[in-house]
Amino acid sequence: MTRTGRLAVRLSALLGCTLLAACGHSTAPDGDAQTRLPPAAQCVLKSPALAVGSTNALVVDGVTYTNSHQPDAPSPLETPIANPGPQPAGACHGSAGYRFGSGLYDVTGPIGGDAAGHADLAGMVLPPQAQNGIHTRLYARAFAIESPCNGKRVMFVSDDHAFTTALERQEVLKAIAADPLLSPYYGPDNVMISAIHTHSAPGGFGDETVLPNLPAGTPQAIVDTYNYAQSLVLSTSPFDADNFKVMVDGIVQAIRRAHANLEAHADSAPIRLSVGELLNANRSRDPPAYAQNSPAERAQYLDDNGYEVDVDKRFLQLSLIRANGSAAGVINWFGVHPTAMGNHDLLISSDTKGWAGLGFERMMGTRYVPDDGTTADGADNFVAAFAQTDEGNTIPDLFVFDKDLDGNDGPGQGVPYRFRHGTDDPYDFDQPGYALGMPKATALNGTKQLAQALRQFGAGSKLSGPVDYRFFYVDMTAETIDDPVIADQLAYADLPTALYADDPKTTCAGAVGLSKLAGGANAPDLGAAGYVCRNDAPVPYQDALRHHYNGIYNGTQSVVADLDAAPPLKVPFPGVLAFDVISPLLCTTEAQLPDNSCQDEKPPLAPATVTPAPFQIFRIGNLAILGVPWEVTTMAARRLRKTVLDALSPVGVDTVVIAGLANAYLDYMATREEYSAQLYEGASTYFGPWQLAAAQQESRKLALSMAQGEPAPQGVTPDTLALGDPSPITIDGNAAFGSVVSDAQASYTQGDTVDVSFVAGYPGNDLKTMSSYLYVERQNARGGWDVVATDKDPELLFVWHGKPNLVSTLLHVSSSSTAEAIWKIPANTPSGSYRIRHDGVSRSSANAAPTPYEGISRPFTIDGVPAPCP
Repeated sequence: MTRTGRLAVRLSALLGCTLLAACGHSTAPDGDAQTRLPPAAQCVLKSPALAVGSTNALVVDGVTYTNSHQPDAPSPLETPIANPGPQPAGACHGSAGYRFGSGLYDVTGPIGGDAAGHADLAGMVLPPQAQNGIHTRLYARAFAIESPCNGKRVMFVSDDHAFTTALERQEVLKAIAADPLLSPYYGPDNVMISAIHTHSAPGGFGDETVLPNLPAGTPQAIVDTYNYAQSLVLSTSPFDADNFKVMVDGIVQAIRRAHANLEAHADSAPIRLSVGELLNANRSRDPPAYAQNSPAERAQYLDDNGYEVDVDKRFLQLSLIRANGSAAGVINWFGVHPTAMGNHDLLISSDTKGWAGLGFERMMGTRYVPDDGTTADGADNFVAAFAQTDEGNTIPDLFVFDKDLDGNDGPGQGVPYRFRHGTDDPYDFDQPGYALGMPKATALNGTKQLAQALRQFGAGSKLSGPVDYRFFYVDMTAETIDDPVIADQLAYADLPTALYADDPKTTCAGAVGLSKLAGGANAPDLGAAGYVCRNDAPVPYQDALRHHYNGIYNGTQSVVADLDAAPPLKVPFPGVLAFDVISPLLCTTEAQLPDNSCQDEKPPLAPATVTPAPFQIFRIGNLAILGVPWEVTTMAARRLRKTVLDALSPVGVDTVVIAGLANAYLDYMATREEYSAQLYEGASTYFGPWQLAAAQQESRKLALSMAQGEPAPQGVTPDTLALGDPSPITIDGNAAFGSVVSDAQASYTQGDTVDVSFVAGYPGNDLKTMSSYLYVERQNARGGWDVVATDKDPELLFVWHGKPNLVSTLLHVSSSSTAEAIWKIPANTPSGSYRIRHDGVSRSSANAAPTPYEGISRPFTIDGVPAPCP
């Protein structure tokens, strides 16, 4: 029996929905499908977190903040179609056996951000987020799947970062091509890299920056000053060679492990596809944009209470379990922005999706060990990928727009920000612990996704049919919609014809719209939303933006500058007034520029630097995975999936899922109608109002080539991209590294918090890949110490206090820094003697090798009786 089997007990693959207040539909297990889950699964399935958002009231710490919340109800679910066409004749017809393998590897980047010569956290932009620690480590999770009937295989990678970039994919493929074990099997066509889109991962890996990078070769002092000045008000992402390397190396190592795991298992086994419905775990952040879509189209998506379903509730999961019961892992897709840690978080975190993946892996006994320099042994090691799909307009902040107890939802009213997730996490700068983000909110939403994954683990029907793949690049800046099948679907009879008057319908040179500066409604920025060059949106929305939705679309009315040791400074900025002035100027400019004239309603703020768009389709039996480089909104995804399904269903495909942020990053994909309102998603749709139509056209072209057994279309040649400059080396001043600054108390009880700090070297000089800066250890009966938690675990926070300033940035010196360990003792922790250990390195000069050091707290006891659950 495998290690996973020894840990597990028998549990029905489909648990009763009575265990979960947020339960919806799920496909039933096929035959006697059973799976093995450890007892800890029951703690998740019975968690009080699952009920949050399931009633009209929000009560936090005994205080009621709203009684007008609208909980989700079951709704029509996009399940496999009943009667697809026949699968192609041949050896793969009806074949339900696959070979598969999984692997994971650490991709956690450096701490310190711009002030330490590295990129800040990517995704939020405002306010500045120079990371100073770790909430959870980041991992690449890879899955190799082969159909023995035709010998074809695919490699799917889910990466714990904000985006996938063209440069990242280029370098991963170079490494694969140079590897004699991988290159015979994997290449550009059958490797898909999809990011989960956490906004708490370091950037600087070829992604777009807010302000342009300085040219390569610029003197380092000038680069440092430029980046440091930006970092006071922006979260910036100049190229970070150290972060880029750990990302690329980690993805390749995960692929190697997945390949070795597949190769070590000659026998085939079924892969089960389960489709469920996860309620009260996501909501729309831009309801006024969704309302622009066709009323007849929207009427197809109503829940059992008659309310519109404006975000996708589908939870699709693949269970990879061998015939002997050994589980290689799961891949699931659910659309929600992993932004629960907040735009004030300063800790590296994989957010809700990574939290759920780590939780599943912990209960299944996953091993996180570095390579020993030899080929991976291929043994099963459970990997749980909570991958990203159509999350463009979806957020985990369930109460973001709810009215307050007086029924008000104007500016400054409604549910306060710190309670919008249903938790009491700190949010404002003057609240203790605000820099640690919102870990309770992250755990709450992560618990909901994990519970759904547990319910569906081992459930569903067996995939059948061949593995296949297609890939090509498209220049999205000059596409004409000339496919008659797509062209006939673009206009809706119940909407104004003026929306569809463009003739011909073409895409545009990439441009970012003014409302991009307004940010998503769940993360207030300085700008205001909804500015257009012509007001032709089908449903009026401007009054609602300014006077309802709790004023969120009006921006913060201030800019925050983070002045290092001083409290953050708020500088007034009248966002609405400023945008009232800027918008007509931008629209006038648009009319004069041929490249922007087809942007229609969008006031172009700046050109978007773009690469060719990668389109990719994986077929695994009756499932098709469409990889696209966008954040796709809910309605856009519905149309895009239907386009691909219509092309592939004649050859036996009955289900399509979108893998978002795949192989490159080109921002958002809104519908034509949503684009007309120019909220955040529309302003971030680079290529104009017909971008979705062009994506449908090219996806259909690719899908038809697969259906007809033809090669992929020719496409365009991708750009060859260059790496940036090396990251600077930070050195440490003389100190007693590892010395305890603040020690543990003598004893604690479950639920208490242990807070210990040590004299530290700069952690960015050793990323501790597949290792840890911190260890919680319990003394065993032999007097030794067993590790019970590391800095990958969300209950143990690593916080580096480096006190960077402009002088230390220019000199690349870290002095007087400390490493803080904050351990929230889980309620189910056994009593005993514990300690906290810090592993670090110091570096005396740029030419000196890092010197390891160790710090150990005093032993402390945990008394009290452990609870059944954490």
